[in-house]
Amino acid sequence: MKHINYIDSLSKFTAAIDNIKKQHKTVLYRGQPNIRSKLLPQVARSITKSGETEANMLAVINLYGREYIDLPNPTTCQLLVQAHNAGLETRLLDWSVDPYEALWYACHSPGSQPHVYMLIADDIPTLDINENPFEIEQLHIMPVNPGSPYKNKRLTAHPSRLENGEPQFTALEDEDGLQSLLTELPIMPDLKDKIIYELNEMGINEHSIYNSLYGLCRHINLMYDNNQCSRITPEDADLPADASADGDLKQFKKKYVPDFDFD
Repeated sequence: MKHINYIDSLSKFTAAIDNIKKQHKTVLYRGQPNIRSKLLPQVARSITKSGETEANMLAVINLYGREYIDLPNPTTCQLLVQAHNAGLETRLLDWSVDPYEALWYACHSPGSQPHVYMLIADDIPTLDINENPFEIEQLHIMPVNPGSPYKNKRLTAHPSRLENGEPQFTALEDEDGLQSLLTELPIMPDLKDKIIYELNEMGINEHSIYNSLYGLCRHINLMYDNNQCSRITPEDADLPADASADGDLKQFKKKYVPDFDFD
């Protein structure tokens, strides 16, 4: 995996991603608040589940949760994506086609080692909507649902294998042939507040990322937080004195919410 020196400003982040992005057709981005977290899907982070167990979990969703699914006859791929987005532990991992959304996730969530991963996905195959994601033998990108409110979200589907009868996943950064496709951009932790402020000025916040009433409500909660000391000011963010923290849908300082992390 390639590494870039610490990013200490939004302009340096932009320059770093532009240098790689201009050489490739498809680049995905993932923000994480701590470097110790491996690039593993949720189903492999604690008690690793087998493909058979995953399929059984999805079958229960299909049996009892059809009223919550907005597709009449979803394929396994479609059902897995919807269940993943609703919180089911799956073999899918969240990415974004927007680098600034990934940066927001890295800086907004609690953690002392924020960083952004870049994945060059030019040659990573897209799973057909009718294929079985539990039978794949290499990394795939899940098909995009054009009706999803998460326009910039992409999901990678990770293969598993059995070793001595136990299910195993390999972290993306340890996968043979994929290390050269990954670049890690560490972010200076002390600049998280400033970056969140600057991203909000660009329109990157809960409202834009979640693109739903849920996201708007979470953002408004921060706007009207009773702790007015938590509001970012130009002085706090080390921004020009004429920059204003008042106005439309502003972010607040040190208001990190764990459930905003990528899956």
